[in-house]
Amino acid sequence: MIKKFSINDITDEIHHPYLTKYYRILLITTVLSIVLFSLLDNAPSIHESYGSLFYNLSTYLYIILFIDYLLRVIGSIKHLDMENNDEFIHYNSLFSYLFSYFGLIDFIATIPFYMFLFNINNTDLLTIISISTLLKIARFSPALLVLKDVIVSERKSLLAAFYLMMILTFSISTMLYFVERDANPEGFPTLLNSIWWAIVTLATVGYGDVVPITALGKLLGAIASISGLGMFALPAGILASGFAQEMKRLRNITNWNMVSSVPIFSNLEFGVIADITKLLHIKRFSKNELIIKEGSKGNAMYFIVEGSVLVHKKGLKVTLKKGEFFGEIALLKNIPRTANVTSKSKCELLELTTYDFQNFIRTKDDILKKIEKVARTRYEEY
Repeated sequence: MIKKFSINDITDEIHHPYLTKYYRILLITTVLSIVLFSLLDNAPSIHESYGSLFYNLSTYLYIILFIDYLLRVIGSIKHLDMENNDEFIHYNSLFSYLFSYFGLIDFIATIPFYMFLFNINNTDLLTIISISTLLKIARFSPALLVLKDVIVSERKSLLAAFYLMMILTFSISTMLYFVERDANPEGFPTLLNSIWWAIVTLATVGYGDVVPITALGKLLGAIASISGLGMFALPAGILASGFAQEMKRLRNITNWNMVSSVPIFSNLEFGVIADITKLLHIKRFSKNELIIKEGSKGNAMYFIVEGSVLVHKKGLKVTLKKGEFFGEIALLKNIPRTANVTSKSKCELLELTTYDFQNFIRTKDDILKKIEKVARTRYEEY
């Protein structure tokens, strides 16, 4: 049966990864071109020579962003029923997309299209929106999405740090205002001027446009400078710690999914699989490097984290990609390797050695029985 094509096949990498890859390249190229044209057109000399060209090219580029928005709107309404190979309408997901962060960003990116369509000339608004289109490609960066999740999860800690920064800023600026206002009326004429000085000093920017002249004022300035080193580093520390924890959590989930996909581990409990993931070691290989040699002793299995490998077995060549595994028979039987495995590109693999695995299950008879039961039916040819 021929699979019915869906709008989501363009934007969803699950069903058509290569189609989605090229579509992403088109969007990223479009957004970067819009930003570049906007920056160049802002220079009077360049605008005079190439302004009309940039305008015409940007028109076509914004048409692409408008089509992208339409595809995502239609895709949020129509969902493919994989069993019946048919589409069904789901309006709740439409509203979820329209009022989501990326839904609003996608809509804002289409505003210049309407401006061109109705001949609305507002250069400043067009420039602002052109730069803001950079936010569209944030959805293609896992690191930025993780950072967004970290900010949301650490919002209470960040708000507490911001509150402490406000207290320190207002406290020092108020004290300095009363100390300096008579001796230095030009530098600290109002409390707002003192707040400006406190922010610049605590942030360790040190513009030097306003400086205290009294001894007590200089002492307060020194305290503010030293305090700023730690106070403004506090949010950065919170984000760094949260980012590291989130990346570790995602890595553990990825490792768990890869281990659980191995048939001999699929029937094990969640906690047991989690314990096995702790035995994994990172191995990196360069392009065309031999990972496993046919006839050698099997002492480990591997999970592919990044890259791809080529398996040579009796004239048969098979390519394994990210998320797949190989060499698991080495964990069960002491037999020579039956194939050569080489890296097709730079690879990052997770290695589970036979030694670590055997030590892990040595005293766990119940786990060993489950693994042997699956192994007898799946690997009996060995």
